[in-house]
Amino acid sequence: MTTKTPGTRPHAVLLAAAAAIGIWAVALSAQQAPVFRSAVDLIAVDVQVVDKDGNPIERLGPDTFEVSINGRRRRVVSAEFIRQASGDSAFARMAEPNPTLMPATTDPRDGRLFIIAVDNGSFEPGTLAPVREAIDHFLQNLEPADQVGLFAYPNGPKINPTTQRAAMRARLKELTGERIPPQTRYNLRASEIVDITAALSAGVRARSDLNNNAFLTSQDPVMSTLIDVTRRECPEDPDCGVAVLNEVDSAASRLEELAESSLGGLDTLLRGLAGLPGRKAVVLVSAGVLVSDRFDGRPDVGDVARVMGQSAARANATVYTVQLQPPPSTGMSAQTRRATVVDGNRDRQLLASWLDNFSSAAGGMRQYVPVGIGDYAFDRVLRETSAHYLLGVEPEQSDRDGKPRELKVKVAQRGATVHSRQWVVIPPKL
Repeated sequence: MTTKTPGTRPHAVLLAAAAAIGIWAVALSAQQAPVFRSAVDLIAVDVQVVDKDGNPIERLGPDTFEVSINGRRRRVVSAEFIRQASGDSAFARMAEPNPTLMPATTDPRDGRLFIIAVDNGSFEPGTLAPVREAIDHFLQNLEPADQVGLFAYPNGPKINPTTQRAAMRARLKELTGERIPPQTRYNLRASEIVDITAALSAGVRARSDLNNNAFLTSQDPVMSTLIDVTRRECPEDPDCGVAVLNEVDSAASRLEELAESSLGGLDTLLRGLAGLPGRKAVVLVSAGVLVSDRFDGRPDVGDVARVMGQSAARANATVYTVQLQPPPSTGMSAQTRRATVVDGNRDRQLLASWLDNFSSAAGGMRQYVPVGIGDYAFDRVLRETSAHYLLGVEPEQSDRDGKPRELKVKVAQRGATVHSRQWVVIPPKL
């Protein structure tokens, strides 16, 4: 069995996926961050500050925010509250008027720009009815001025942003699901594949040492998952250990192909969005992306999350993920035993972990929908995106190199949550 060094997978799959996407991939150059012209040049950092229900919190001044770039604090000169849709913030109603703050900016003609990204490759054929219903619900609750586009990947309908909803609804029926899960003879769970490949990366032993199932008496904790699978599936077969390892290797490779296909499509979208001006909200609908939660396990996609977080920063895009629980898979399920609660929780976390980290890095959040279509999750996206703050931040000259830099934004407001991208790209001063 060949093993991989974690974090070294090439990014070619992300770049190659951009070749056949049409208008979405026309402009792949980085969009410059907005710049305020004043006595000093300020960069614009947009953030969302919401209460526990996702309602935007108004009337926060620049002193409320703390912004750091690459770990060094930067001065926040101004904080402009911009409302783009109707909203009802309980915090705003309770707050005392503050005449020193910049007044809220509202222009009903300036709607939001949404892109609904559907990870078609994460859903099995015939399971997308809840997804279509959820998207239709989202469309019904948009403001008239909001523009919305559709981007299904790796394959599926792609519609440029528009205020026309009828065309979007007509194309939803083309969402059919593409995921064909690997079938496993030994009923391997995703978590078992991760743990066994991690054990192999740790150099447990050669395959020849597994002959005759002598390893079943081992007390080595690193071997525990392989021992459990062998005892469960084929304890009387002397070649079982080697056969399980062969299947683990094959299944891990297939799962990596599925993950890279999904992530390649999403990265293509983010790169294409860099050519569209203004602020965007990407609503990612997915059943999950299966990636190892162990540094030395598989499926491994390297540092793609960091690369794509930087792509979101260049595109001025915030990513909200709605993860819908798919029906039970026909593959990757242990038919010969009852799954324990621990097993199920670990497998669900494997599907969610990458999406969680990436959504946070891209300034949004992941919401998990275990049953139903998740109306509440889409409604929260609408509430959170109804308004945001545009902070005027004074950078240092060293920040102005056009390279992605780590961004952190904190807010001194009880009961508030701040969403901001974790990367910022500041162009050189003209």
